[in-house]
Amino acid sequence: DMPYSTPPENTVAVAQAVKNPDDARKMIENYTAVVDDIEVEIPDYENLDKVLIELFTLDPEQCAACTYMVNSVTDIYDEIKDIAEYKVYKYFIREDIARTRKMGLENLPTMCIDGEQKWVSIIPSKEELIGEVRKYYEAKR
Repeated sequence: DMPYSTPPENTVAVAQAVKNPDDARKMIENYTAVVDDIEVEIPDYENLDKVLIELFTLDPEQCAACTYMVNSVTDIYDEIKDIAEYKVYKYFIREDIARTRKMGLENLPTMCIDGEQKWVSIIPSKEELIGEVRKYYEAKR
């Protein structure tokens, strides 16, 4: 499964790496990954008026599981909009990558409620999600 506009050269490179792993390892032996340390601000969850649902995704337009996770929130948003807000982060945006790292998330998609990892690669049921949001909202009062 590949994104629609994947350059053909990338596909050729992957095939070559699979066919010739030793050559591929040699080509990248001096490569050093650069970690982009962008400063991002994590919300002060305890002092927010509403519950904050954060959806950390790869790309909701390309990743089926990410789409389902985002839809699990948007589908019920009318029922929780008075007590909750949500944000979607995408792992191809530099700031969102830095935020994902700062939150200590290791797998995507992940849904956090007020900064706590609640569902990792699992889509909650409507009832489960609404119940959890209400529980967090009651704890704020």
